[in-house]
Amino acid sequence: MTSRSLFRFIGPLLIASLSLALTASSQAQTKRKYFIPGQHAIVFDDRLSALREQPDVKAALKQRLSRGRIVGILGASRNKSGSPFLRVAVSRNVRGWILAAAIARLGSVADGEKILAAAAESKDDLVKARMARLCADELRASAIAPKALLALGQAAEHAAEKLSRDADRRLGDDLPGGGLSKRDFVLSFNELDRYNRAGVTFDYDEAKDRIVYDGAAYRELLRRYPRSPETQQAQERLAFLSKE
Repeated sequence: MTSRSLFRFIGPLLIASLSLALTASSQAQTKRKYFIPGQHAIVFDDRLSALREQPDVKAALKQRLSRGRIVGILGASRNKSGSPFLRVAVSRNVRGWILAAAIARLGSVADGEKILAAAAESKDDLVKARMARLCADELRASAIAPKALLALGQAAEHAAEKLSRDADRRLGDDLPGGGLSKRDFVLSFNELDRYNRAGVTFDYDEAKDRIVYDGAAYRELLRRYPRSPETQQAQERLAFLSKE
């Protein structure tokens, strides 16, 4: 067999193997989580979330942290006026000082209430959903968790309305080829990606041609906390969604 014939035989196999290796590497990188040292907390007040070089409001600004950002608490200090600051890690290599009032510790029931209050004030449904999800996961044994799941479901319902309008405007009615259904087309809308990564998933109402929330947070609330005060509201929202 000549070298050219040999390449024709093994070439496709080599290309297929390389493609699989690259895909596996890409998936591994996607799943890899960034390590943040320290006690984990979340930024809930972005009015105070300036990350500074020193524990002083006049110190050099490193960056402004957005609401919902996870940080790791490494230490504490007070400035000359007595205002409490926390030294935090934003990533493996980035450190700085932030006013203690800007962040809430994950795992603290008292701080969980602060996180939910901040989520309720946010105008960004994705931020609301992320913060509620954190509370539900970090405070499972407390009365905060069912409140958080209810808030998560409500944020997702509100988001579905905007996502439907955006999908109508940007996708149009012309389906691509390949026998694709309208449901497959709409639920592939790129604006759903950020919610999907946050664990919030939607469905498609064919009769009304719109995106709807699938109610997962409400079902989780009923399954985990059947005796909580939020149970009735969750049942009502699920009943409403089933009629949509």
